Amino acid sequence: MSRFVNRIFIGVIALMVITPFLSFGQSQKTDSLKENYTQNKQPSTAIELAEIFTLTNTDSALYFLQQVDKTSLSEVDRIHFEKVKGRFFTVTSQYDSAVLIYTGLLRILEGKPEHIRLEADILDNIGGVYLTLRENDQSLDFINRAKKIREENRLASELYKSHYSLGNFLFRTGKSREAVDNYRKSFALLNQKSDINFQANLNYMMGTAYNILKQNDSSIYFLLKAKTIYDQTNQVVSQINTANSIAQAMINEQRFSEAIPLLENNIKLLASNGDWQKYMAAYSQLSKAYEGLEDYKNALAYQKLRYDTVVGFLAKQRTESVAKITEDYRTDKQLDEAEETAIWATQRAKIFGGITIALIMLLIISYLLFSRTIQRKKLENLRAMVLGEENERKRVAKDLHDGIGVLLTSIKMRLSNFEDKVEDKDAFQNSLGQIDNACSEVRRISHNMVPASLSKLGLEEAMLDLFDNVTASSQIEIQEKLSYEVGDFEESSEVLIYRVIQELVNNTLKYAQASSIQIEMKKIKDEYIIEYKDNGVGFDKTKIKNGLGLKSIASRIDILKGKLTFDSTEGNGVSFKINIPLQHG
Repeated sequence: MSRFVNRIFIGVIALMVITPFLSFGQSQKTDSLKENYTQNKQPSTAIELAEIFTLTNTDSALYFLQQVDKTSLSEVDRIHFEKVKGRFFTVTSQYDSAVLIYTGLLRILEGKPEHIRLEADILDNIGGVYLTLRENDQSLDFINRAKKIREENRLASELYKSHYSLGNFLFRTGKSREAVDNYRKSFALLNQKSDINFQANLNYMMGTAYNILKQNDSSIYFLLKAKTIYDQTNQVVSQINTANSIAQAMINEQRFSEAIPLLENNIKLLASNGDWQKYMAAYSQLSKAYEGLEDYKNALAYQKLRYDTVVGFLAKQRTESVAKITEDYRTDKQLDEAEETAIWATQRAKIFGGITIALIMLLIISYLLFSRTIQRKKLENLRAMVLGEENERKRVAKDLHDGIGVLLTSIKMRLSNFEDKVEDKDAFQNSLGQIDNACSEVRRISHNMVPASLSKLGLEEAMLDLFDNVTASSQIEIQEKLSYEVGDFEESSEVLIYRVIQELVNNTLKYAQASSIQIEMKKIKDEYIIEYKDNGVGFDKTKIKNGLGLKSIASRIDILKGKLTFDSTEGNGVSFKINIPLQHG
């Protein structure tokens, strides 16, 4: 994959993969719908307007989504609303939210034959999101599930969508020739009812794949067809990306004079719709085009613009990010010290109350109120610190993945340009290998800091993912029986529950010498009960009661307003029972 296409692919794939089935809204139709909505305030009209604006004006799309009263929607309108909301989250790069919306929509559609086509489309959309997130195995699983549904239900007229999604997957994984074959199959199955945006995206991806294969004439042909539609529908981001791709192919063909107007027009469009990657691509290509025309003055000017606007911006962002991490990051040790301080403050309040209880009933009441306030403040402080710690984990993980990881990749790409000038090839390759190792380590640390499956798929799937990792890396057998209803706890509470389970499992791995773990999670009336057991060596409760591991678990359960009990004797394993009430209101 060329460096240019690699730069723009992540930004484009969300539009190219997730939204190929969006209905094309003509300007006249949009105006008519807006007038209709102004007069009647129908939720279905607001949903349709949000759908039209999703690719062209996300602010307007969000406005109309917010006007919809979900409680008054019919089932059909509710499904339409959730589908549009999922697309909106995808286009605005809110991928975790998009996955949650789409998986919830799948549960609504399950077992309803009349919605089988939509179910396949949603599976393709989820596959596209995971492709954007570089979760290739999960992406292929959802794409194949969509294809299987269409084949088993004889939806031959819909198979062009599966070939398109498979083509995108193959393109993303570096198999451009196989991607072209699937795009051709998609073209062959298109019909008059095929959506015009889908046709634009298919032409774009076909042209981009041909670009990778250095078949420039074919690349330009398909990209120009895509750009014509994007120009008509005023999809500015897609216009910019497509023009960049066309210019790249033209530069490869030494058609420098034709590439320059496209790129200079992109600079104008980027004034309101650009980011550093798109500026970097445009300036870089303009420099190459002018160099090809032997206009070295302009070539040097655009090269300077590239570094002034892009490298300078990145350096500033990196400096601010590192300073923020250094200033704000809090360690587990600090959390433990804060807990000890809060506990000691509570104990002093109780002693003071005991001394003064014989004096007067008024002081007794004052003490009780004071003690209650201190306890509440303690929980509030603990909650703020624990949730702050989780937020810092997310922020640091994101900075590592999106910042340092990208920077290391950029460094490798730049070093690669000097390979022909280096005499010691082995040492040079070893250096590149060390950069690859650094990239892998950054990704590993980033993934370990934040359970990605928790935000993407929810608490139950995150716990199952944790158990799978444990069984894969140890000899411990885990017998789980989990029953959790999505939405019973807010995300911050789900994180706390996950951390409790994670700490219990870690304690078993570190100290118990166990061969099996049993864990059950069930809902009874207005609370969840978690029972955890292992068959390890156990411990003496009187010696372990104040251990840091148990304090960390207990503090999180306190924040959840839950109850923790446990039992263990040396040689007989350990059992924990955790009661967590549902948090209403």
